[in-house]
Amino acid sequence: MKGVTISTSYPVQKTATPAVEKPKGKFLNYIHNFRGLAILFVVGGHILLEWDTDSFSKKVLDAVWQNGTVLFIFIAGYLFQYLSKKYETTNYWLKKIRYVLIPYLIISIPAIVLRIYQPLYDTLVLYPGFEEWSLLKKIGYYYVSGSHLLPLWFIPMITIFYAIAPVLIKIDRNPRAYYILPLLVVISLIVPRDELNNIPKMFVHFLSVYIFGMFFSHFNDQILKWSSKYWLFLTLSTVALMIATIVTDSWYDPLMYLQKIFLCWFFVYWLWHFDEHVPTSLGTKTLADYSFGIFFLHYYFLLAIKLGFEYSFPSLLKGSVLNWSINFGLIMILNIACIALAKRVLGKQSRYLIGC
Repeated sequence: MKGVTISTSYPVQKTATPAVEKPKGKFLNYIHNFRGLAILFVVGGHILLEWDTDSFSKKVLDAVWQNGTVLFIFIAGYLFQYLSKKYETTNYWLKKIRYVLIPYLIISIPAIVLRIYQPLYDTLVLYPGFEEWSLLKKIGYYYVSGSHLLPLWFIPMITIFYAIAPVLIKIDRNPRAYYILPLLVVISLIVPRDELNNIPKMFVHFLSVYIFGMFFSHFNDQILKWSSKYWLFLTLSTVALMIATIVTDSWYDPLMYLQKIFLCWFFVYWLWHFDEHVPTSLGTKTLADYSFGIFFLHYYFLLAIKLGFEYSFPSLLKGSVLNWSINFGLIMILNIACIALAKRVLGKQSRYLIGC
């Protein structure tokens, strides 16, 4: 890819960078790599939810890995806009039903069966008469709220974005509508991410992230050129927000939101900048290809490993960086092996089961 010259103030030798142009329809390797990184943040953050001790190392890991959902939703918005020239409503909805909602319905079955007989304490508090509900009402509640397995609230929430796709297309085709983005950011700062199974609330909170992804894609050339000039501001701002998230408690949620927004920008810029130098052996392509499957399956593996540790080694490595690292490695290895096996056995039909 033909490059542009970098000034001598750049933190690398004077070489050519990837061109900024983003021809519609071209495969975006750096965005695909970003998707591979994003799923690591989702998994890493969920493992930390099982950490029952409080320490400085926990705060650092939390600041880095929590709320990886922002990265996932940003990418969804970016790719929605990027592919918008091919958008046709019926075809778009059918694809989402086939490759997102059908896997969600299937993957949810084991968790829903468990929750029918062992409801979560939070569910019983929220709905005191839950145990007297009919079987169909319980199943419907779980599917609509995603509360049967912690990460799965994401699917009912992202389904709202799929449903309003025609409105989002109109926004993108009238670029002045993007002026609403600062207001949406303020709303996200006011409406916290504190009730994951309150799907309308989560939609409101993450709307700014999805629109920001669309905005970034729409103005990709300009943003990357600006970022090439002000890369130091972008990098230092991202690091500063990360540090602020670690050292403060009062503004933790707003800072977490802002630093993950900046992290999206940070990753897109640097992955684009070094696009030609990212080796395929790094594994980000495989992670990206398997990302939806990893999302659907990883919490099952997390719970199984947790139960195994509690039964066999109840005090071993509990609440430590080493424990987190071992869990992370085991979950990713098991996930990828399971997905590879499913794809080998089912071929293309695996998309209907695990989303990839």
